[in-house]
Amino acid sequence: MQRKCSINGQMYPDTEGVMWNSLRPSLQRFLKKMEVDWNEDSFISYQAFNDVMKKYIASVAAEELKEHKHLEEKVKKQMKTDETLKPLHVVNPDHRRTLGEQLADAIAAFGGSWPFISMFLIFLVIWMFFNSFILKKAAFDPYPYILLNLILSCLAAIQAPIIMMSQNRQEDKDREHAEYDFKVNMKAETEIRLLHDKLDHILSHQHQHMMEMMMIQIDFIEQIQKKANGSNGNGVKG
Repeated sequence: MQRKCSINGQMYPDTEGVMWNSLRPSLQRFLKKMEVDWNEDSFISYQAFNDVMKKYIASVAAEELKEHKHLEEKVKKQMKTDETLKPLHVVNPDHRRTLGEQLADAIAAFGGSWPFISMFLIFLVIWMFFNSFILKKAAFDPYPYILLNLILSCLAAIQAPIIMMSQNRQEDKDREHAEYDFKVNMKAETEIRLLHDKLDHILSHQHQHMMEMMMIQIDFIEQIQKKANGSNGNGVKG
């Protein structure tokens, strides 16, 4: 029995093609874009079907490329609007120090060092040695070294708030560093999440398209097998 191909208009034996209702829905949707009046009795020759398959594969590849570009633009747009994805600027608290804060930091750093302890210990030994053994009765601060105690008390009274000022500044610096680390972690987490979403989207669509193409190829192979066996069937249902 001869049938007319709905695409090229030529006549073919019904074993040399496939019927419209044997095609998969995705392929039918693609064929409906052509200027052909399709119906249940429409017939497509294998020759025309091969050309259609080439165009269908090219359209699927173009659609995937379009989806990838759309997803990439979406990610770029989100990276511009999301505050956590904006470039981070390292803030150095030392650049905002006043003269008093710089002096407090320097005094606290020196007062908590071994050179200061060594120098102060030498000063105490010299003070007590001179007043006890060198000057003796002419000593300006004899034992129990009341003047030395006064000097030490004044030094401690001045040094304590200076060290506290430096510690407060260190707490501010630690807090700013902690906030910066938190923002870095949030940015990394958001970028990883966007990357996962993009990969999931790509993999899911590619898997769907690959399965669809595989099933169409299986249908086509079965049609060829039926042709080789001389079968008059209309093809495999989708």
